[in-house]
Amino acid sequence: MHTPHIADTDPSRRRLLLPLLLTLAAAACSAREPAAPRAAREFEAAAPATAAKATLSAEDFMAQVQAESAAAEAFNERHRPLQFSGRLDQAVTELFAYGEQGGAARRFAIGNMLWSLAPDASLSLHRSADALQPEQPEILYELALHYTRKDDCAAALPLWKRLQASRIGIPAQATYIAAYCHLAGDPQAAVEIVDASKVDSHHVGAEKMSFEVFGGPSDLTRFDRDYRDAAGGDRGALERLLARSFDWQTDWWNHAARPSAQDAAIALARTQWNERQRERQEWDCLWPKLRDNEGPFGYAELDRCRVLVGGHPYPASSALGLVALGRLVANAEQPPDFAALLARHGGALRERATGKAGDLEALRVLAYLQQGAGDAAGLAQSDELGWKRYRDPRFALSRIQHAEPEPGVAPDPAYRAMLVQAAQHFPHAPLYPMMEAVYRAAPGDPPAVDVARVLQAETRTLDLSVRYGDLRSHSQLKALYRRLAKTLEEEKANARATQRAQSGRSDANASAKT
Repeated sequence: MHTPHIADTDPSRRRLLLPLLLTLAAAACSAREPAAPRAAREFEAAAPATAAKATLSAEDFMAQVQAESAAAEAFNERHRPLQFSGRLDQAVTELFAYGEQGGAARRFAIGNMLWSLAPDASLSLHRSADALQPEQPEILYELALHYTRKDDCAAALPLWKRLQASRIGIPAQATYIAAYCHLAGDPQAAVEIVDASKVDSHHVGAEKMSFEVFGGPSDLTRFDRDYRDAAGGDRGALERLLARSFDWQTDWWNHAARPSAQDAAIALARTQWNERQRERQEWDCLWPKLRDNEGPFGYAELDRCRVLVGGHPYPASSALGLVALGRLVANAEQPPDFAALLARHGGALRERATGKAGDLEALRVLAYLQQGAGDAAGLAQSDELGWKRYRDPRFALSRIQHAEPEPGVAPDPAYRAMLVQAAQHFPHAPLYPMMEAVYRAAPGDPPAVDVARVLQAETRTLDLSVRYGDLRSHSQLKALYRRLAKTLEEEKANARATQRAQSGRSDANASAKT
């Protein structure tokens, strides 16, 4: 079970501008943006009625962007009440319309604001800004990020190459993102981008850039979707809504409670559950303690509200059980008696998780208790259920790791098949192709194509460092790039040796004939 981290960060998902160096540099790119896929119809930007006026210098353009950003922030402030009430689409639509009413600078600024909330709207605004102010390096950079995020490398690569060839070059924090698309077709070019960069001095920004580009829909977007579904009577959506408000993701590393989301979620829950229902009574009883992140929370609070501990039942709301158990474990000086909790609540949790309606929060707690209690067989069943029915990558990872053979023992066909299936279900997870490549290449090293594939997946998720390793993410990526460079050089040397051998045999055959 994933429990919320203590660390908190700025929850704003607004995109940041490039460093000052980029804002002051003059544009030095040639050629226009390549043809690109159309944005979603509701966010298709109309072509400018007239041609753009004189192209601004990069410095003048960014001065306009800064002024527009301040005005846009004031405009956006009026839409804050919409963000946690199931009306995020309305806020996005109005922001998009406001962007279209302005010139390139406003479209660029609003496109940045919508980067994680509405990717199609963001791309549409950035494309129209490019049409109005061609060759602005800031816009070029954002478009390259957009198409890389969409895995549209055919559109992204020309943009990265133009940026790389300019006086500005590729920003150091975007090094791994710029190299990403090269890995599939020209891994040597990817190595050269990394080797030529100053990413070592900007590694924190480079790590955060992975989440900015590949982190997927923001938690605010997910919250908004679940809010609307929950308001329509979807019990599962309501449980997800409550759980997410206590476990808000801000990047690959940090999760924390989001007070605005908590208040919106509990207010909605109170409209769905009447005062006589156990769910409402238990949430109301524990709410003041759970909402206070700094106050004490433990056995006494749970016993007073008659849930979870002692002879009390598991909470009627699985989200409440997940949050309360997570807080209990986080605050306890000693770990709880997992075996006793499993014996008491395992049946109820299993019934919810396997029921027709499904209950992911219940399954997460069940697996957590099984792992803590050392119930390997039960955990394997829960992992299979979480992986195959719920398609949750956390359960697949647990299943793979607990089934892994001992060091030095060759994996059997069933385990190899498990790896293949995991890679198919979760194509962006780097662990599975890495393990399969190592097993396939044993006792030698995996070929460059496999190392490049792992690098692409690691760039998208940073999983190998965030979840499985002690290295920081930048160090893990650099280590993989060193391995890729070494493997590419070895493969080139082997190809040259093979060519020389073939040439020698051809010469010998020719001599023998004469």
